[in-house]
Amino acid sequence: MPVLFVEVDNHTEPAAVVAAKIDRYRRFFLRQVKNDRGHDVPLWSTLWDDFSRGGLPPVALVFTKDVGAQARMNRIKTIRDLSRTCWQPRWQNPHGWSPNASEEDGWWEFTGTVPVIATHLDQLRTHGPYGPVWWRFGHSDWQPITEALTNTGTEEEYSAREDRRRQEQEAARAMEDQRRREEPAQWEATWECPSCQTDVELGTVGPAGYRPTEGGLCPACEHTRREEVQQSVAVDDMAGTNGILARLKARAEGR
Repeated sequence: MPVLFVEVDNHTEPAAVVAAKIDRYRRFFLRQVKNDRGHDVPLWSTLWDDFSRGGLPPVALVFTKDVGAQARMNRIKTIRDLSRTCWQPRWQNPHGWSPNASEEDGWWEFTGTVPVIATHLDQLRTHGPYGPVWWRFGHSDWQPITEALTNTGTEEEYSAREDRRRQEQEAARAMEDQRRREEPAQWEATWECPSCQTDVELGTVGPAGYRPTEGGLCPACEHTRREEVQQSVAVDDMAGTNGILARLKARAEGR
């Protein structure tokens, strides 16, 4: 678990006073000192380990007064709104800062912001510090502490989306290039049907598995031709049958 600054609230101070404490935490976290190499580093990092979390340390508000759930949430939201400048990240995009997160794709910049999480003592007693008892300012649900302290909508997530978009664009360009390379060959393997003058492509499959050879009829005309042949054969068969019956009848009458 990263270093966690805990502020216990007994409802003895106005919400504005508690919000002002969060601002004091932030100003303390931003203080710089020289390290042994003469480089500026955050003062707090010389006293506590950040466990490689990065960013400013989180502040946990633990409410102790036994009030109703709605009254408790109202106080949390009031402190949240009064301390917004301390914890709210800024929306960034490749063109710079934007006040409108829906304007275009981008990421939340958390630099200089204090993660603030809130809970009630009863919740800690019931579920422990690792249960879904933490409500982070800016989030919309109760979460375990690890999830509550995880920044979302980060530049890394934006970069991953950009990589996926770039890969999709490259794949689309590759498919378009392939289509353009194959298009001339496709036209070379295309001809006009001798009967109806429609374009016929090599490899086309028609009824009964008919595959036109280059210069041959289209599937529709070939189907019509086959039907005509079948009808002609049927007519010839019928005529032959009628002729045989007529000769047999004549012989019978001659007797």
